[in-house]
Amino acid sequence: MNSKYIFFFVTTLIIGSALIVFVYQDVEVESVPAPETTTTTTPETTTTTTLETTTTTTPETTTTTTPETTTTTTPETTTTTTPETTTTTTPETTTGDEESVQIIDETEQVANDYEGEFLDFAGFEGENQIKLDEFVESLPQLLQDLLNNKVIYINGCHEYAETLVGRCPYGVWDSSGTNKDGTKGSDWTMSIWISNRAFEADVARDVLIHESSHALSFITRNCNTPSRTSYRSEAQNFFGGEEKFADALVLYFGGSYNHYRESGELSLNESNYIKNYLDACTNQQ
Repeated sequence: MNSKYIFFFVTTLIIGSALIVFVYQDVEVESVPAPETTTTTTPETTTTTTLETTTTTTPETTTTTTPETTTTTTPETTTTTTPETTTTTTPETTTGDEESVQIIDETEQVANDYEGEFLDFAGFEGENQIKLDEFVESLPQLLQDLLNNKVIYINGCHEYAETLVGRCPYGVWDSSGTNKDGTKGSDWTMSIWISNRAFEADVARDVLIHESSHALSFITRNCNTPSRTSYRSEAQNFFGGEEKFADALVLYFGGSYNHYRESGELSLNESNYIKNYLDACTNQQ
């Protein structure tokens, strides 16, 4: 009987022990996922976010902004200005007046160090003022004597004449000092204007003689023929107008460029007419 109880007690103890072991095995199996979840999630989230944000943002902001601002501004300002001035001016010289055009290099387009009264004149260009003064000094002596201290010579684009013809003319004779709006009495009364276009086309000297001939015609406007008629009006009729009369004087004084005259070289009759005109009219001044 005692052995039966002892056997039952031992059996119960074994079964209980086995149950306890089984229960503890379930607990260990269930607790395994917990450390895996904690270990895996936390380091991945912390490590990945911090490194990517820090590394990418800082260098890109610093490196990109500074060089773009510095590099773009300087070369664009320097490179664009010079060629635009040269390219735009040259084609304008080819329109209408002459088939052969001289292209001026950059050194010739730099303004001369002119410091005279013309700096304040509207339309003054000045880059060829010194050359123009040299041409004036080489004018035929008769023109120099007649126009000296009566006429001023300006390298520029006469603004009122530009409004009349739609572009800057080669040359202008302005006896009344005409402003851009057509009003009279400016500081350039009795002036001859020779533009940069005339220098670029290599006709400036002949244009100067042409405009000086207009001045000669104007100054001698009160000169009369022996029959008491206006010599100037008669000359205009003889040559076909004031512009053709001035072109004829260009040829008479040794020039070659004519814009209005279509009959070529002076005839003997034309040369004699001009000589008689000059003898009669320039000696009275």
